[in-house]
Amino acid sequence: MLDGWRFSDRPESDWFLREVELRNPAQRDPITGEYRRLSASPAAQQRAQQYRETIRGERYYRMRHVGKMELNTDATLMGQPSLSGLNACVAPGDVIVRRVGHISAAPVSSFHRRHPVDANIAVVRGLSRRKAIWVAYCLNQPIYRSYFEQPGAINSLVRLGLKQLASMPIAPPPAAFDTLADQYWQHYERLSQADDRLQQLRDATKRWIATRVPNQPFATPTDGLVAQRFEAKDIDSVLSHAATEQNRICRELIEEYQCVPLSRLAEVNPKGSASADQASTIIKIGDITGHFDIQLDAEASKDRRWRYHRRSLSPFAVLVSTFVQEPKVGLLSSALPSATFASEQLAVLNFHRTPGAYALLLETTLVRQQVARLATGTVQRFVQPEQFKRIVVPPIEGAIAQDWHQRLTEIQQQKSEARRELVNLDREMQQVFRRVHPELSARHQDDSPQEDNR
Repeated sequence: MLDGWRFSDRPESDWFLREVELRNPAQRDPITGEYRRLSASPAAQQRAQQYRETIRGERYYRMRHVGKMELNTDATLMGQPSLSGLNACVAPGDVIVRRVGHISAAPVSSFHRRHPVDANIAVVRGLSRRKAIWVAYCLNQPIYRSYFEQPGAINSLVRLGLKQLASMPIAPPPAAFDTLADQYWQHYERLSQADDRLQQLRDATKRWIATRVPNQPFATPTDGLVAQRFEAKDIDSVLSHAATEQNRICRELIEEYQCVPLSRLAEVNPKGSASADQASTIIKIGDITGHFDIQLDAEASKDRRWRYHRRSLSPFAVLVSTFVQEPKVGLLSSALPSATFASEQLAVLNFHRTPGAYALLLETTLVRQQVARLATGTVQRFVQPEQFKRIVVPPIEGAIAQDWHQRLTEIQQQKSEARRELVNLDREMQQVFRRVHPELSARHQDDSPQEDNR
């Protein structure tokens, strides 16, 4: 049983000053007010740099990444680790356990990157592959999760300690579970391998962008309001520094790099007058994963309270989050439930050709920085869906676009097939689990997790 990585991402904290900035938080220069530097060896300086890159790049697993029997990664977590040598860095065969709010557990595959987990997660290491699946499966069941609840305190927040986890009584895995565990690993590895293939495709997209738009002085948004001269043609009805800067960037991209607006490549937020009924499905930001696919919550997708685009979605429509702090892109598959709509939290783009290729492009820094400049609000910053017409991208050559689109759809198909097999396995695993465990009372069958954004 291993603790997660205990660190602080606050630059003013003692830990950050000592371990990352290599300064003594107890001693300050009386004249400049700066903290005095510590005497650090080359190894300590290298470790401080690794800490800095890991924290700034958010290359560590948080509670939101630990699903039920599945580690939910994104493009950031599929990148190469910046930090190594910590017990908190995951390894294949580990079981990682969310320990605050509600309990969930997921196994680590050989394709998952070996980033550390934070202190809200525990690591169970050293089990055989079959026992790892059994332990993870048990920890996701209500009868085991209820073991960690505070008795008599319905609303208390669950906080799972390592001693409590280590002392948990657990039934030995029945022999009938071994074959199911082997099959689970097989399909779970296929699911994770698809994310690895997708990361390679993302890297190819970044390299292509670097050749088409080699100089990006606008890659980082202006930090705060500064004096800057703009030409009159860059100023429009939106009198804000960021919007004017975005107009200048678009003009430079068009004039110097032959970029074109998205409105020339796709139908942006197509209009309609259809209405959702009880059989309709509404897709929201939370339904889009970090890897282009869409996983619908059967109950939440039927909620009629959401405002939505009044035209049903077409196969291979591209959906983009308008929430700047959670920039996600989804590509619909060819098979859609009847009457599927997108909420107004999402921008809808129907590309005229190779939508998969342009979905990859919409996830790059070139596009995300443009979106950030069009956002409004202070704490939670959103972009109006219509503003996506103002974003410009380089057109992708036909052969390359077709190759990317084909590869992305194949990856999605691989994930869909693997996930379908895992769902079928879960039914069989539940039957074996029930042979050695009693049914819970109705009171404990309510399995609704608390929301947590960490």
